[in-house]
Amino acid sequence: MALSQTSGILLDLIGHLRRLRFWREDLKNRKKGGRIGTLLFFIPVILIMAVVVYAIVSATGSQNGTLVVEAQSSGQSSHVISLAVAVSVNGQKVTTPATLTLSQGTYTVTFSGIPWYVTPPTRVVLVPAAKTSYAVGTYDPIEEFVSVNGGSFNRTSLSVLHGVTPVVWINPSSTDQVIYSPPMGKVDIPPMQNFTYVFPQKGTFVVYFPAGGSGSVDVSAQ
Repeated sequence: MALSQTSGILLDLIGHLRRLRFWREDLKNRKKGGRIGTLLFFIPVILIMAVVVYAIVSATGSQNGTLVVEAQSSGQSSHVISLAVAVSVNGQKVTTPATLTLSQGTYTVTFSGIPWYVTPPTRVVLVPAAKTSYAVGTYDPIEEFVSVNGGSFNRTSLSVLHGVTPVVWINPSSTDQVIYSPPMGKVDIPPMQNFTYVFPQKGTFVVYFPAGGSGSVDVSAQ
């Protein structure tokens, strides 16, 4: 009787152990399934976010920028003079002023030479997406120099552009030099000094020494 009771208790204990093992395996499976479910939920979210980010980056990368190309003369006046000049932008020919819509990137702007002016250097300009960049070429007038010494000039004729070309009269001597021309009047240039004048109008003007020097300069203002 005691043996049979003991066997029954052992069988019940084995049954309980089997049930506990089943519950433990079931619990593990539930946890594993929960992880898989969570993973399956987040994978589409991650994919959607990746697509959105790619679309934003692609849209930004394909946006164009604006390049404004201008040419101006420094001149002798207080206001800037706009010039119509042929310009090359990465090989594309345009005339200033020009506004170009370009893909973002770096562009080389080359200004052409024009009479009476010093050609500005080439500009390398970065054009960002959705922004405006500027390439401005400043054309400085070419100066003309005349030496005044001992009642004579080192040059006898000049060709200048009226309102633009500076004529620099230089006195390299140790005494004052006085010159005269109707547009600029009588000018006294001290030793080792100079005087700059821009002829304001077209015409041919004679510059000479009012005291009776032998030299003169014919200035053709175009």
